[in-house]
Amino acid sequence: MRLLLNLLFCLHLTLHVLGQSFNLSTYKPVADGKTDDSPAFRRLFADVAKAGGGTVTIPVGNYFLKGETPIPVSAHTTVSAYGARFYLPKTLGDKARIVVFSGIDIQDFSWFGGYFEGYCFDHRNPPNTWEPNVTTRMIVITTSATGKTDNLLFRDIQSSKVAGAVITVQGLHREGSESEVQNFATNVTVENCTLLNSGKFMWDYGLLWQILVWPEDYSSTDQAMAQKYFRNDLIRSGVSLADGTTQVRFANTQQPIPVSKQDSPHHVVCFYGDKLPANIRRGRKYYVVASAADHIQVSETFGGKPLVFSGSAGPETKLIYNLQSAFSALYAPVGAGSGKGCIDLMACKNTRITGCKISALGDAMHIHSSHNNVFANNQILGARMGAFFLAEYCKNSTITGNTVDGTNGSRVVSIERSNEDVTVIGNTFRNGGRGSWINQPKNLIIQGNIFINNTTKCEHDPWRGRRSFHTGEWETYSEMYFTTYEPDGRYGPIILRDNIFVTGPEAKSVIEFYPKGFDILVEGNFFRGNTSTILVGENTDVTVGQNKGGTVQKVVQSGPSH
Repeated sequence: MRLLLNLLFCLHLTLHVLGQSFNLSTYKPVADGKTDDSPAFRRLFADVAKAGGGTVTIPVGNYFLKGETPIPVSAHTTVSAYGARFYLPKTLGDKARIVVFSGIDIQDFSWFGGYFEGYCFDHRNPPNTWEPNVTTRMIVITTSATGKTDNLLFRDIQSSKVAGAVITVQGLHREGSESEVQNFATNVTVENCTLLNSGKFMWDYGLLWQILVWPEDYSSTDQAMAQKYFRNDLIRSGVSLADGTTQVRFANTQQPIPVSKQDSPHHVVCFYGDKLPANIRRGRKYYVVASAADHIQVSETFGGKPLVFSGSAGPETKLIYNLQSAFSALYAPVGAGSGKGCIDLMACKNTRITGCKISALGDAMHIHSSHNNVFANNQILGARMGAFFLAEYCKNSTITGNTVDGTNGSRVVSIERSNEDVTVIGNTFRNGGRGSWINQPKNLIIQGNIFINNTTKCEHDPWRGRRSFHTGEWETYSEMYFTTYEPDGRYGPIILRDNIFVTGPEAKSVIEFYPKGFDILVEGNFFRGNTSTILVGENTDVTVGQNKGGTVQKVVQSGPSH
């Protein structure tokens, strides 16, 4: 009897560890790709939760998920969805939000396989049935203040044109802080996933502004799109500039434009829409130095003298106020939801993304305020915005063996805001738009990488290139540049060793160090292409030696626009 009891007890423990087995077919989904199968999934995962977890099989089939409310998933669950295809609604309107599967404080959770298909907006490939600000996320795991998120594995998941992260894992930040983490999600692994043209849609900096200001370079369809999705509240019409005067006349009573209080893009205007005076450049920023109910006065410099116009403006002249919102901030469609990239990890510890193939109609991937990160042996096939995106306040990150293609997106590499202890070794980065931006790092090694023509946004082409509101001319960027974001910020130590840089035809320089860098070593690199100049700003300690090519030029810089 005792032996039998022991056997029964062991069997109970085994079943408890393995969990029960569940199959979606038991819950009678229609699986025709048209009828909403959310109720069947909801009943399935409710039973899994009651059992305390288990093994879930989603059979081969076509499942339409309307996404009106998230389907809850629970801890201690393994989902096998090989051969299952999940379809989202074909039409989604203004500010639509969908989360398909979600969980909070999830431990010991794995998801294998499955294909998610959506219709993410893509202005270069119409027609589109989703609005640009649609946000759809497939699997979202979050963490409470006192809960625990741990041991998550996502493998062999596929997607196409999902307008948001396919995989989102979030710890918890302290309220009101982006840098302080109250509760980390831990041990998150993403392996062998193929996520194409996924992630939240983004316009790219300045695109809509450029189409409005230089409409002759674009089709009537492109112009109509820009007029529809631009921040039209920033535009003032009926603007008059008369020869020999200083007043920009228009009705300045509704949300009046004030005098520029700072040397900032938030406080400047630009002119467009018709013939302009000879001393006013279309698209260029001007500071407001006087403001009244029926006019403003502008200057080329902050707090400078009012311009006296050389010639008069045409009757269709307009102005745009607040170029920060009109250019830099309008990468995100008005009303877009939160989250970035097709893989979005925030406030996580011990992350590993390996063997994945991804591309995006916005940022390709996003790791934020996370510690102990490995991003290895992945392929980024293209990104409308940032390609490799190690965002703010990450620590102890290894980036190795990746092939990253920016395909004329924004920055091919972003290592932003106070990243610490980062190694970037043995990667290939090419075809980015605005170079590699590294913002106030501490302890950084960039070694044995290849960087090829990552300044395509400097090209004088209406689609590939981008105009600058600072000058009204085409933007200029260096292949790689280092900056600070805090008034008293410094960056370093940094080692740049044994890399190959091949600069494009419009690159400003090969490497640029803005002020306040220290303990920087540039050694053993090969420089090829249009320029091999290394620009070094004030109060920056750089040692340059044993490179093939490369000349150092001391410069005085103003901060990069973004």
